[in-house]
Amino acid sequence: MFLPFTQLLQNKDEAVRTGMVESIPELFCHIRVSADVPASMSLLQNFLSPVEDSSYDVRMAFSKQVSHLARGWLTDSSSPLVAKLKSAYLRAKSSTNCIPLQETVVLTIGQLGRIAEVDLFGVVLINLLISLVSLSPVLAALAYSEIHDIAKVRKTNLTSLLTKQRPIICKWLSEVLHDSQSSGGSSSCRLKNPAGILSEVASVFGCDDVRRFLSMCLQPLLPQLVHKACPETSAIIRLIAKELEMNRQDLLINNFKYIFRYLACNCKTEEKERALEFVQNETQIELRSLLRSDYQGLHNELLLYISSHYSQVFAGLATVAASTREGKGKGKVPREITTAQEMAEFLQPCLLGILAFFDSQLLTTSIPMEDKKLALESLITLMKLMGPKHITTVRVKVMTTLRICLRFKVKGFPELSCRAWDCFVHSVELSCLGPMLSQIVVTLLPLLQTQARPVAGIFNFLIQDNREALQDHFHELYFMPELPELSKINAVLKRHIETPSSQSDLKSQLKHSLKGLGHESLDVRLHALSKLKQQLHANQVALHEMVEGSETADPIISHLVSVLLSSCRESDKTARSLVGECLGELGAIDPGRLDLKAHGQKEELSKFQAGVDDVHFAHDLIMELARAFLAATDTRSQDCSAFSIQEVLQTYECREGPKDTPGRRLWRGFPEHIQEILLPHLHSKYIMSSTATWANMKKPIYRSNKGSSFQDWVYNWTGYLITKVKQDMASRVFRVCSTVTKYNETTALFLLPHVLLHALLDGSTEEKQEVCNEILAVLKYAEKMEEKGAQDFSHMAAQTVFSVLDHLTRWCRHRQLTLSVQRDDGKKSNRASDRVLLRDDRPYNSVQGFLDLIPQDVLAVASFHCRAYTRALMHFESYLSASKPDIEPQLCLLQKLYVAMDEPDGVAGVMAIRKSEPDIKEQILQHESIGELRDASACYERALQTEASTVPHHQGLLRCLLGLGQLTTAMVHVNGVLADKPEWTKDLNAFRVEASWQLGNWDGLENYLKVYNGKSENKGSSNWSVGLGKILLAAKHRDEEDFWHQLQVVRNDQMGPLSAASMESGSYQRGYDYIVRLHMLCELQHGVKGLLRQEGGGGQEEGSLDLEARARITQSSFRTREPLYSLRRCIINMAGSADTVGKELGHCWLQSAKIARKAGHLQTAYSSLLNASTYSLPELCVEKAKWLWHQNDQHQALITLQKGVAEHFSDAAYMNCGSSEAANAKKHTHAKALLLVGRLMEDTAMYDSNQVMKQYKSVVEVYPEWEDGHFYLAKYYDRIMTTMRETPVKAGDIILYVVSYFGRSLQYGNQHIYQSMPRLLALWLDYGAKVSDYEKAGRAERTNMRVLLPKLNEIIGGLTRKLAPYQFLTSFSQLISRICHSHTDVLTKLEDIIAMLLVTFPQQCMWLMMAVSKSTSLIRKKRCQDIFKKAKSMNSELNQFIQDATRLADKLLELCNKPVDQGVQHFSLSLHFKSLKRLLEDRKFSPILMPLQSALTVTLPSGPGSHANHEPFPAALVYIAGFEDTVEVLSSAAKPKKIAVKGSDGKAYFLMCKPHDDLRKDCRLMEFNAIVNKCLRKDPESRRRQLYIRTYSVVPLNEECGLIEWVNNTHPLRQVLIKIYKEKGMYTRASEFKPFLSKDMKTEERLHMFQTTILPKHPPVFREWFLKVFPDPTSWYQARLNYCRTTAVMSMVGYILGLGDRHGENILFDSTNGDCVHVDFNCLFNKGETFDWPELVPFRLTHNMVNAMGPLGYEGIFRRACETTMKVMREQKDPLMCVLRSFIFDPLVEWSRVNKSTRSVVPESGEISNEKAMTHVRDIDQRLQGVFKKMRGLPLSIEGHVHHLIQEATSDLLLCQMYIGWASFL
Repeated sequence: MFLPFTQLLQNKDEAVRTGMVESIPELFCHIRVSADVPASMSLLQNFLSPVEDSSYDVRMAFSKQVSHLARGWLTDSSSPLVAKLKSAYLRAKSSTNCIPLQETVVLTIGQLGRIAEVDLFGVVLINLLISLVSLSPVLAALAYSEIHDIAKVRKTNLTSLLTKQRPIICKWLSEVLHDSQSSGGSSSCRLKNPAGILSEVASVFGCDDVRRFLSMCLQPLLPQLVHKACPETSAIIRLIAKELEMNRQDLLINNFKYIFRYLACNCKTEEKERALEFVQNETQIELRSLLRSDYQGLHNELLLYISSHYSQVFAGLATVAASTREGKGKGKVPREITTAQEMAEFLQPCLLGILAFFDSQLLTTSIPMEDKKLALESLITLMKLMGPKHITTVRVKVMTTLRICLRFKVKGFPELSCRAWDCFVHSVELSCLGPMLSQIVVTLLPLLQTQARPVAGIFNFLIQDNREALQDHFHELYFMPELPELSKINAVLKRHIETPSSQSDLKSQLKHSLKGLGHESLDVRLHALSKLKQQLHANQVALHEMVEGSETADPIISHLVSVLLSSCRESDKTARSLVGECLGELGAIDPGRLDLKAHGQKEELSKFQAGVDDVHFAHDLIMELARAFLAATDTRSQDCSAFSIQEVLQTYECREGPKDTPGRRLWRGFPEHIQEILLPHLHSKYIMSSTATWANMKKPIYRSNKGSSFQDWVYNWTGYLITKVKQDMASRVFRVCSTVTKYNETTALFLLPHVLLHALLDGSTEEKQEVCNEILAVLKYAEKMEEKGAQDFSHMAAQTVFSVLDHLTRWCRHRQLTLSVQRDDGKKSNRASDRVLLRDDRPYNSVQGFLDLIPQDVLAVASFHCRAYTRALMHFESYLSASKPDIEPQLCLLQKLYVAMDEPDGVAGVMAIRKSEPDIKEQILQHESIGELRDASACYERALQTEASTVPHHQGLLRCLLGLGQLTTAMVHVNGVLADKPEWTKDLNAFRVEASWQLGNWDGLENYLKVYNGKSENKGSSNWSVGLGKILLAAKHRDEEDFWHQLQVVRNDQMGPLSAASMESGSYQRGYDYIVRLHMLCELQHGVKGLLRQEGGGGQEEGSLDLEARARITQSSFRTREPLYSLRRCIINMAGSADTVGKELGHCWLQSAKIARKAGHLQTAYSSLLNASTYSLPELCVEKAKWLWHQNDQHQALITLQKGVAEHFSDAAYMNCGSSEAANAKKHTHAKALLLVGRLMEDTAMYDSNQVMKQYKSVVEVYPEWEDGHFYLAKYYDRIMTTMRETPVKAGDIILYVVSYFGRSLQYGNQHIYQSMPRLLALWLDYGAKVSDYEKAGRAERTNMRVLLPKLNEIIGGLTRKLAPYQFLTSFSQLISRICHSHTDVLTKLEDIIAMLLVTFPQQCMWLMMAVSKSTSLIRKKRCQDIFKKAKSMNSELNQFIQDATRLADKLLELCNKPVDQGVQHFSLSLHFKSLKRLLEDRKFSPILMPLQSALTVTLPSGPGSHANHEPFPAALVYIAGFEDTVEVLSSAAKPKKIAVKGSDGKAYFLMCKPHDDLRKDCRLMEFNAIVNKCLRKDPESRRRQLYIRTYSVVPLNEECGLIEWVNNTHPLRQVLIKIYKEKGMYTRASEFKPFLSKDMKTEERLHMFQTTILPKHPPVFREWFLKVFPDPTSWYQARLNYCRTTAVMSMVGYILGLGDRHGENILFDSTNGDCVHVDFNCLFNKGETFDWPELVPFRLTHNMVNAMGPLGYEGIFRRACETTMKVMREQKDPLMCVLRSFIFDPLVEWSRVNKSTRSVVPESGEISNEKAMTHVRDIDQRLQGVFKKMRGLPLSIEGHVHHLIQEATSDLLLCQMYIGWASFL
């Protein structure tokens, strides 16, 4: 229908034709032109005629409308439109004077170029270029203009246009240059000359000159020119070389790889040979040499096209291989490569370089996407060609390359990436795919959204098809999403992962997550952290059970915390944020519950990395580089790591070889998987492309342009220092590693200390001063850093400086040790020569001199501001020790440090040693440290009266007001001050912000937060309270986006200091405040999510947190918990349910009051109680009464309680409301109130016994399932019974109640088991013995007692059925000591209990019964055998076990008693004691438990209930698997043997076989110490101080021999001190003490000689041992704390037990944690007082021991530990005395031999009641009460008792009278 209109195009009227052309858009919008519709094509042909119209205007109009005709043909270069334009242009070109026609054709082509795509655009561009290089200036100008317009319309620059179209342009250019050169520049050619063509084309594409254009196009242009191989080509190449200012030979050689690739892929054989001959002629170089000129580059270029030209590339590579064979002669290269396998072998040495080339192709932004696709296709082909054998060795590198491809999202690339990954997993050996499985899966997971089917296919291959080979790694895939495409895969994973002990178990899940956290891949770590966060949130109950379920947290929790702390150093912000979330979900677990091994094993100086030539350094460096290689997220950083590995391996000659060389030993020291990573780098050919320049760098670098971030500062400072290293090998190693430091911060931090050390060793004075200035710049900046302005950079930089200085200090100590060893290897010399040797050692003096430049007090202050308080204390004490200033002015900083560390004992110590009256600031510190905030605020107000303009005084006062809960007062104060001093806003505003959100004053909060708007860098904006305010305000406004943003900001603020803290050991304790904040942020996040979701937002996990449980697991301190409760109150006010807000708020206030009361902050507690009173909770009366009790107002406390009970519990209706949780909670509260009433009634002694008894019984009636109710009732009955000793018949009636209620208490919990169980058993057994004695004596009371005993036995029998066996096991020694009981019925029950325990816990009980079974007392031995028989009858399987255990014990006894010749130090079991080894080699021999303390000690459950199914011993017990052959004979007189026992876990455990010593006394003392430890752990004060005694296993085998668990890493005090004195040249020989040995010397003379002669020769030096053994501050401080406290505990316990003989060989110190360990307990019960030279001091506390406690001496930490221990022992006197009373019935052989006149008569039953033992027990009881035998008067208080003991122990008057062998001068 439109064809008639086409006639108008032929109309003579130009206007008509023009109008018709202009109507093309309207016309063709209704027409679909297609080759399938002939009519439409005919119409199109007609409408193309105007292109050659005679009218210029018509043609111009057509050019403007041509785009509408091209619709549908935009990519087709063969369309009719293109054909018409070409023909028109050619006709116009061939005719004369047709320039106007050519112009319009060019313009039309230009219009078409604006919309053309792909091939059509290339045709358009070439046609324009043809016009550009024509001789017509008009056409050239027009083409130039059109090309520029096209680029402008397409919004691209000319350079990009050239880059994208370079292949087609260069192909045309080669033709046109050839044509121009052939014509010789004649006009008939109608082209410019070649130089003109190059100039025009370069100009049109924006190149400044031809040289730049050629440099961009040479690669594709030159090969096409060479292809022609004619004289014209030679001329053109000369022209190009001239333009590039190089000769043509170099031009061809440098680009030969491109030429050869082009010829190999695109030319026939003849053409290729001709072209190659041309190149050889032009370069005058034979082909073989040309092929080798760029060997690696030639491979790269060929392989880039292997996917599109496989056969041609293969042939080309074969040609290269042949040239290599010809050049190298015979070798591994075959004569002719014909198979893929042969080709793979040939390519293998170049493989790393090839992969690096592919990386560059994919990463270079200027390379078009099509070329990137080609590179990936070729990589797939290459992987197939190389096969698993070769790809496996470079799998890490290939995977990094493939990860690059995932970033490209253009059409077709994701599909291609999937193909590449699929090829990769098929090209790696299955054995090596396993460790990479999680990394592969996590990398491909993002592709699931768009490429579900291909990705699922890859997963199917890995998981379903190869499940057998890879199933060991399936547990790492716990994060696999639940998608339909992965249903089969998830089913396979579920079958292989979910076993009874695995996936369903939280421990296994956590272990899997922890493994993921340690993965080299960041993606895997991110998924692991995300999954871990979900696990921690979803398993809160199980998690809290693992923390609280036992006396210490489960080891997996400690491990989890350690790994998370290490992860704080993640460089990726997302990962660090996730770590913070995980720590928050886990909660701020009390450090005392965790076994973090903060101190770890002591650093062995023999393994210290003293320099780059040290094998340990080489090993660690290569391991670090391998880690960096594996962790690299981009190819650049990975290639840098690869280069460093390559060079370091070469430097250390590290490789496998036939000879035993250092390099081979180093190689063999790496694990197999690391060797696989290193192997390809032994032959790689990486080179450094460029090196950084460090000249003219501004100093100091810190905070300069080159040091504006932490990573930049570390990199630049390390790099600069490397230039200062002069030693050849060190310089070479550091320089090759410097490339890695730019990309890997961890590697830089690893190298920095070593680089600095070597820079100092050879550095000049100026260079050392420069380094010193750099360090001081960091430290000085840290001094200015306040909490609110703390930044990650400052923290990390300061910590880096600390770590570097620590390394230098350790190097100096290592150097000192090395010089000492060198001297010892030579001839003997005195210690003076040692000091001369050290003084003349240049390296030592160089480093030590540098360390001396850094002032210790500057380090202390900087550490203090970085919150590295332990480090600050260490440096400050070093400053005091070295400078010896007057300590009085220094006490303020010392006090501040202890306050900051929340160590009130230290604060008390400072107060104790202060001589002058404290000034106002010191008083403030004193008050704040003990919670006296009202007094502190009064001091601040006094200070403000004299110094009103001092901002810190205002800040301190505001802290006190906030701490006291006076929030409104705080706000008023801030507003008042800021009204006068608005410039103080940044200093004080945070206080009113905090007060506002705590009060719920949201309008005020919003107003105060405006101060920080737009000031993100303001140091106040990062304040913790301000951050919380911003989060809460966003939540209140339901602004979800701002809420999550502010939450993330505040969480990241906490991670900075945590990252710095995690750089050294003990990071958990140092960073605990920040972990508490993360805990709070987690609760805030979950607490307000309901509020946010009301607006439809939120995507967080479901489920709420158990806030009470979370609070319980935190450190039980006011400083930790009060912020938690404050924030909770705010959240409750804002987001709580209206029905429960009051109750929840009241509960929070009560918790605050409770924690403040327990911390002694009674003023704050009272403030909290006032707030809680608003809500009228039943629990309020209990807490208020306890507060009054702490105020020593027991009477008022009782009245308060009675009123509270009457008010809240008078209605008994709730008692019958069932057993709902709420009802039980109220019953429990009622019972607690009633119990407290009873205890107050008993304590005040204002009520008679019947009333008190009735009160205690009411507790049981109200809540019968509560352990405490039964326990205190039993205790009160027991107390009444003890007053009836004169009337045993009446007492006998009460005993039934005592035993019964103690038993019931044990049914409902184990909190009082060490009081209940021993007392219960003692009453029963003693009563039975008394009945037996009365019956034999025929006393009248026997009748009633005989009636009561069966009832008592019946109660005991019932308890054996109701209680769990492990509960009886806690008193096993007490039970076994009474097996000779005189009453038959009691004995029967007793044997039943012991037999039941033997059946239930055979392994433990057998060791505990071993000595009894071999007793010299026949009756005891017989009774033991009777128990064995009874146990065998209950379980026949025990027969073999008991027999084997007895046989083993017999052999061990033989070994103990084996005589050893004088001088023999070792002997062989296989030669001298074959029977012991043969015994365990018998396959039928029963498993025997390793007698370790951990395996023999009962672990109790926590929480109410008997926990009948509780496992009291570790799940993985270790059994004896054999004995090491060598036995060490120790040098003491008894010749004990040290044996190594092989455990079933593969480890070796050391035991000492000790003969001729009755170890029952040691065993009993260990049991006593274990009970003391239990009591200490139970007491809040001692638990906070982590007081304990170091114990170990002691197993008597009979009365004369036994086994002692060897305590590793311990050193006797005497040896430690003598070694230090010898090093200082101060050793005193024994002959100098001869005058002191005379007993005739008067005391005054002895004292004078002791003080003036002996002590000056032995100055205190023990402090130095701690500094040497524990070089890092946290382990040093923790070790010293452990030393002070373990010494204190054992001093008190030793004094109570009368432990003597504490000379320097019997007190050991653990070099891993500083613990004081006592050994040899033979001198018990004040036996030392009976020596020929009596012992006068109660325990050892010599001047050296005091010196090691720091500047406070025995004040503070030591004294408070002594007082707390004494308090606990007094409070727990009953259970402790029960253990000691077992001595009465199991007396030691020694006692029966000391004084025959007092030896007890053994009755027929065999049970002994030894009078001497009873005397000792009574003496101990007296000492526990504070009674001194030497002093008359009333018992001393705890504080007075401890003070008196310390005075005696440190008295020179008493010490000088000690036996000289005791060494009181040490």
